[in-house]
Amino acid sequence: MVFMLPISHLLMSIFIIILASLSVYSIICMYFDQNSKLAQNPQLQAAEENTNINSDSLSNTNNVSDNNINNSISGSSETSTTIKGLSRESSPSSVPTSLESGIDVDTYPVGITLNPSTKKVYVANEFSNTVSVVDIPTLKVEKTIGVENFPYAIDSNTLNNRVYVTNRGSNSVSVIDGSTNSILYNISVEESPVGIAVNPTASWIYVTNLDSRSISVIDGISNSVDETIRLGEGGIPYGLAVNPLTNRIYVTDIGSNLVHVIDGQTNKLISTVSVGMKPVSIAVNIRSNTVYVSNYDSNDISVIDGSTNRLVKNIPVDGDKPAGIAFNPISNKVYVSNIGSETVSVLDVSDINSSRILKNITVNPSTTSIYDEKNSLLEIPANLDFPLITSFVTFDPTDNLAYLTNTASNTISVIDGETDSVAVRITFDAAPPEAGDIECNGIKRLSGNSTLYNKGEVLQCAAIPERGYILGSWSGLANDLSSNPLTLEVSEFGTLTANFKPALSPEVYVFMIGGIAGASSVFLGWYYKFGQRRYISRYMTRIETTYDTLHEIDKEQCIMQLRSIRKELLYLFKKGSLSDSHYNILDKKASDYIEDIRHGGEYL
Repeated sequence: MVFMLPISHLLMSIFIIILASLSVYSIICMYFDQNSKLAQNPQLQAAEENTNINSDSLSNTNNVSDNNINNSISGSSETSTTIKGLSRESSPSSVPTSLESGIDVDTYPVGITLNPSTKKVYVANEFSNTVSVVDIPTLKVEKTIGVENFPYAIDSNTLNNRVYVTNRGSNSVSVIDGSTNSILYNISVEESPVGIAVNPTASWIYVTNLDSRSISVIDGISNSVDETIRLGEGGIPYGLAVNPLTNRIYVTDIGSNLVHVIDGQTNKLISTVSVGMKPVSIAVNIRSNTVYVSNYDSNDISVIDGSTNRLVKNIPVDGDKPAGIAFNPISNKVYVSNIGSETVSVLDVSDINSSRILKNITVNPSTTSIYDEKNSLLEIPANLDFPLITSFVTFDPTDNLAYLTNTASNTISVIDGETDSVAVRITFDAAPPEAGDIECNGIKRLSGNSTLYNKGEVLQCAAIPERGYILGSWSGLANDLSSNPLTLEVSEFGTLTANFKPALSPEVYVFMIGGIAGASSVFLGWYYKFGQRRYISRYMTRIETTYDTLHEIDKEQCIMQLRSIRKELLYLFKKGSLSDSHYNILDKKASDYIEDIRHGGEYL
């Protein structure tokens, strides 16, 4: 006879398999989720080096130097007030404290330069006595170099990879080896050196000394002052620029509203050009021999013909207090940092007769005091003004990027020369690294790589998991979000991390279900056999009890009850509650007793 499993047993089997599968799956998912959280990489944080500063000596130097500068410019003899322990909490409530659209450096960055050959940007941090070295490919600070008191301006010689920094508080110039990012020399100059420019072909370094009203000429080979050029009465030298092709050096004079021209062959003054009010910085177009000068008080730039040393025109800028200036040789644009309006004006100077402002770009503050917990002097002047606070610009023609210092916000901004927009670099990361990748706007971004985007650009980023993983959450620039794809508006430097967690692959899931089904089958088999043994024991007892009790007293009643038992056994067998072998054993036992009663006890 064919064995049939009862429907109730089938339903119970299915229910047990489903229940066991869900239970095991939930346990595995909880285990994987916990391990995934423990395995996630911590959010990347920028490391900062601490610089130990002698506060007493620096504070004294600060007061003397600041008073001298203020006296030179405005004739005021007031002593600058100071704020001790100035922190983010002491900033006005109207001042924003989130400045992630710039690269964090040390306190009060002023001077900035770059070496396109080594892909390094150097930033002089005035109130940290440090120079920050920024790696251009990653736009991250890779090292902080301690220098002397109040570093201000900075320039580099790309031919020998030397970097020169003016220290206005210690009346010196620090020489940095760009290959090791270490100090080689500290060269003494005259009082309050601010501006600096390198003539790479002649290896001369020119330094403007604000309080001494002079220009120091340093021999880049011997690292010593070769001679000193002095201005006339009322002259206050400030900014510098060099045209290496014509061997001319240009010096802004904020006291006389002039630009002085020096012959680099003789290091003698050969000409002066009247420009706007309080000329600050200079940029040179060496191909056209055109000089551009930013005028702080007249809110314009002066254009000088370098071949005749004559003023061509003054171009108004759509900003307040223009300070830094840089020329883009790729697009014939000039970038001017306006520290009063906290903007950068972009001017098209391809045709000098029709020069026009293309755009004004909002950048991080340069004049509003915003501090975090970075190292600075214990006493910082509360009423800082130009020239103690300013913003300089430099341009990288190899990458078509402009960099400028945002002095009061302790950051530098990056401007894309193609779109003339603030650029932000985003690093993409996957945790764990082998678990998957990120694809943004249809382009795959490998873990650890970074990309430059314009601020405000909208990205559609999707996490692409490898086999055996699923997306758990986003972190970094998009915290605690599990949507995939993710819409992200670019606004700050940082890392976008896709946190993946292990998932059950189809093979593993089938194997797991198969194992559960196998285990369930074993359990159900055991349960069924247990039921079979229970039936055979109960009915064997009934058969024997019926026979022993009635076969001598009432044979007909005994036979009737045994036949009734046989019918019950047949019903149980047809229903599937009794196996073939158990049914045969019980049925034969009852049948043998019936035959024995009929034959008068002779059958058994």
